[in-house]
Amino acid sequence: MKKIYARILLTAAALTAALPITAAAGTWEREPAGWWWKEEDGSYPAGEWRWLDGNQDGIAECYYFNGAGWLVTDAQTPDGWMVNADGAWTEDGIVQAREAEEDFGGMWDTIALETKEVMTNLYALDESRTRAYLVVGEDKALLIDTLFEEDNVLEKVREITDLPVEVVITHGHPDHIGGIGYFDSCYINEKDAYLLPEGITARYISEGDVLSCGEYSFEVIEIPGHTEGSIALLDRNHRVLIAGDSVQPGPIVMFGEGTDLEAYISSMAKLMNYADDIQYVLAGHHEYPVGSAYIQYAYEDALALVNGELTGTPTPAMGTTKNLYQGAHVSFIAD
Repeated sequence: MKKIYARILLTAAALTAALPITAAAGTWEREPAGWWWKEEDGSYPAGEWRWLDGNQDGIAECYYFNGAGWLVTDAQTPDGWMVNADGAWTEDGIVQAREAEEDFGGMWDTIALETKEVMTNLYALDESRTRAYLVVGEDKALLIDTLFEEDNVLEKVREITDLPVEVVITHGHPDHIGGIGYFDSCYINEKDAYLLPEGITARYISEGDVLSCGEYSFEVIEIPGHTEGSIALLDRNHRVLIAGDSVQPGPIVMFGEGTDLEAYISSMAKLMNYADDIQYVLAGHHEYPVGSAYIQYAYEDALALVNGELTGTPTPAMGTTKNLYQGAHVSFIAD
């Protein structure tokens, strides 16, 4: 996979002064409603990402254009990524860029899937959109979530171990079950099993079940809210909790089928009872590990949201417009 080059983009003022500028394939155009990109044939990108070297400096940045063709700026895109005030895709505040002479394909053809041993025999399989975890035992491995289909997660697993692999799913969203087609079956909570594609055998797990692999023994804790069937996996000996999307700085998606903010608050209150057994929380997105304090942070900020104490900022989200609510420590995307 091609390397992503991190480069700070021009400031908003500088970019505004520079546009419109003719690039090899088109120009930036400005209208009262915002910026858009005009191709040489008069067409324009809409509802898609596009790599563009608009100022012809040899470095292209990635921009998202909404369904009407307007550049999205200073917001979260429908597929969950952040763009800055110039509209450029950023990760942790750093603009993602690539050499302009590269063959531009989709936004994600440069995504690198990186492997890191977080704890002994416990690996994070990490790419900028999502994350899975792999536990390696003596006679089998346990894969926790499967990334997107295009990540070819089994190929990455085979770089680490040749052991038979069992799969457990923290919740049924596409960025966590996308690679399930590489396997025949998985452990999943029954309430999220309907989200699996056809042909996958669901092996139901519920509160109090234990999944063991090598030196790890994970207790299943049901934590509905982000989805009806969301679970967390707790290994008390290693004091580690693998919590899918439910415990993280955010933004945590709290809209759409299966989400329930009141249930989420109850789930965080439930997890707080385990805080003395948790030192590290391994999340499916954003920074990791985080401390067990994030369980209480999530509880308090979700409670502030339901009590109307947080102000929503309209943001594009999955083809529609929702509100981004920033709490003291955790953010949410909700109606």
